[in-house]
Amino acid sequence: MVAIVAGFLTLPAASAAASPSVVPAGFVAVTTGSGSLQIAAFKLDGSGERHLTTGPANHHYPSVSPDGTQLLYTGDEGGVDEIYLLNLVGPVVTSQITRPPLRANSASWSPDGRSIVFSALLSGSAAYQIFVANADGSGSVQLTHTVDSGNAQPVFSPDGSHIAYISGREATGSGPNGSTVSGFANRIWVMAADGSDASALTAGPLDAYPAWLDAMTVVFARTSYLSDSSEVVASSLDGRERLLSPAHQYFIEPRPLPDARSYGATMETGGELHLVKISRADGALLTATGSSEFAVDVLPVPAADGSSLTMAWILVPVPPAARAGGFPLGVAVTAVGGILVLVLLGGVAPRKTNAC
Repeated sequence: MVAIVAGFLTLPAASAAASPSVVPAGFVAVTTGSGSLQIAAFKLDGSGERHLTTGPANHHYPSVSPDGTQLLYTGDEGGVDEIYLLNLVGPVVTSQITRPPLRANSASWSPDGRSIVFSALLSGSAAYQIFVANADGSGSVQLTHTVDSGNAQPVFSPDGSHIAYISGREATGSGPNGSTVSGFANRIWVMAADGSDASALTAGPLDAYPAWLDAMTVVFARTSYLSDSSEVVASSLDGRERLLSPAHQYFIEPRPLPDARSYGATMETGGELHLVKISRADGALLTATGSSEFAVDVLPVPAADGSSLTMAWILVPVPPAARAGGFPLGVAVTAVGGILVLVLLGGVAPRKTNAC
């Protein structure tokens, strides 16, 4: 059985293996080959590229709707960040869904696709705040109201009950050889979906790019001051942490697959950014007990695209007949990267690019 998405993405045939109710049909990613940040869609093996955005303005931070048919992204048309929505199925039709006085970025979807959550700066405000709105951008409600820290990169938990995000402020910390470093510090925070009960989940110093592995586990990228490496870490909601990537390399922007056995990410090697898929070498769930090495598989995005980063999976439902018989999820997509967003009051400052 084959399903088609956007006229160019195909799903593999069904098998007898157990599976989640949705599977990846492809992915979108930010590329730099045109001289600006643009978004393209690909098949799972990196082929079948379809350019979704063009032009001199930067387009980045893609988020695919739960049904795989629509894409949210940030665009800086006219030098001002706002959120846009386009169709992945059929002709590419784009609409702007946030407008001044908001300056908005880092949008993502609710699990049911009916609403979105994003970071925005109100006119006259010094700090970015988290907002929730209908899928078309209407009816926005401010969820955070901090005055001494900025908030960004919000993402709903799979059950829709919580939102993880980063909150950053100026801080002083320890650098190499006991040195003292002053700068920005980010921590992962979690709040209820209505904005209540907000609390810090992680200690930092530089934690960013939260995503949900399951309803009780947040994955994120962590680095230290003046470090040249970044690790992917999982934290349960009670604060217990586990390393989910090889040490002494630079991985950011984890994007878990529905099977919870692997995730896409961005990886930096030799000053270049690539996409990878990371999983345990023993094939177990990422939350499994016991130690394991990690397998890192590089996705062969065409060299003409330059660096590739900030991926988002295009997921589609498993047909009922295939679900009953099982569905393989042997998807080898990986991501390599080097961008760590730091949030301070009204500023969002990336490490090497503004692709966030």
